[in-house]
Amino acid sequence: MAAGEFNILADQGANYVLYFVYETNSSDAIDLDSYTGRMQVRRSSYSTDILIGITGDTTSGVVTGGGVTGSYSGNDGVVGVGGMLLNASNGGNTGATGATGGVYVSIGSDIMKNCPSGRHLYDIELIAGEVVTRVLQGRFEVRAEVTRLCHK
Repeated sequence: MAAGEFNILADQGANYVLYFVYETNSSDAIDLDSYTGRMQVRRSSYSTDILIGITGDTTSGVVTGGGVTGSYSGNDGVVGVGGMLLNASNGGNTGATGATGGVYVSIGSDIMKNCPSGRHLYDIELIAGEVVTRVLQGRFEVRAEVTRLCHK
């Protein structure tokens, strides 16, 4: 099955949250207990640099950004606030109601402040053993921040 299409509009310097439910064609939630998840935001599908990288499972998640450079490659990113939680509720709680199929993605303002403004691309993959399923993809548009800290 092809990945769903969803375009994201996020604000530079502000927190961003995305929540959706991964379910069967008959609207039954899929138990994500044995899955891990990952998401990447890049300037284009051909770019080697990552703007935002997110991983997670049912207990914890990590979000990584490029720091002041805005992008990173390999393992030289900066860990920030947020991550991906699977089998989550809309509030981001794991295990609150069991096998919810919920995918909760959060990106803190500490990562979003350095994400370059403009139109980028993202996708979200869920992994169970050796099976990788791309479940969501689209544009990740970041609107430039106007109000920010001024240093004297």
